[in-house]
Amino acid sequence: MKKKTKWALLSITGFLLIVLGIQIFYSYVMADTWNEEKMAIKAAQEYGGLMKTGKTYKSVWDKESIYWVVSGQNADNKDIMVWVKFTEEHKPAGQSETVHTELLSDGISEARMRNQIMKDLPGAAIERLVPGMYEGEYVWQLLYELNHEAKYRFYRFKDGAPIGEDLTLPNQ
Repeated sequence: MKKKTKWALLSITGFLLIVLGIQIFYSYVMADTWNEEKMAIKAAQEYGGLMKTGKTYKSVWDKESIYWVVSGQNADNKDIMVWVKFTEEHKPAGQSETVHTELLSDGISEARMRNQIMKDLPGAAIERLVPGMYEGEYVWQLLYELNHEAKYRFYRFKDGAPIGEDLTLPNQ
């Protein structure tokens, strides 16, 4: 075998081994998150009436406010959002009272919320927008940057009204 062919094959093999190693490491790091997401979907199906799964979101505000929110459709093919409360041990609380379902038509969709944010905060860059829980209310949790400051703002899911004052992240 020629030297060039041997080096080419060794290089390709080495590259493939590196890619395989990166993929295995990524799967290892993400396994817990993927398992949580599967548990949230299962709880949303069992207790929240979810029949068809759409997007999933994870919202953590404090150790008592860890939620996975699953969008999708119910048995009537209506769009719904299901909030599944998780424990600090990364398990769904598992009871029907810790799973809350809302018809999307009774609240504000993500697209409508983004449009409202652009009107409320012109020039703001949306860093993250997820449904969650804040001060006992189901909300859209917004992380945005405006004038070189990162801030949180919460909007009530039902009507899109802001809740409380914006919270500025420290050391910004």
